[in-house]
Amino acid sequence: MNPGPWVVDDYRTPAGGRPVKEFLDRLSKSARPKVYAVLAMLEVHGNRLTMPKSKPIGSRLYELRIAHPEGPFRILYCFRPGRRVILLHAFVKRTEQTPHGAMEIARERQRALDQEEEKEKG
Repeated sequence: MNPGPWVVDDYRTPAGGRPVKEFLDRLSKSARPKVYAVLAMLEVHGNRLTMPKSKPIGSRLYELRIAHPEGPFRILYCFRPGRRVILLHAFVKRTEQTPHGAMEIARERQRALDQEEEKEKG
């Protein structure tokens, strides 16, 4: 039995900002379909999406990998209860390693989500 698609959503700041959506909105017309195709794969396959499109990078974080002449693009994300995927941070990868600053942004946003869920539990 197929439990259905995963819900892919973007992180929202406490002030209501949507940094990943803003990054995606700034992509060129040629890059946007390629990125959204990989996001659609994530929606279908969720935690079964593997290399070359996705890989774990530690601390419950994953990296969505999108090859494109203007990129490569990376979207850091995490899984949440209820078959949810939250896109935490997006950037153009310019170095071999994922930049430490990008990892820290994603970790901070992940911690904020953890704290929010703890508050909701009561």
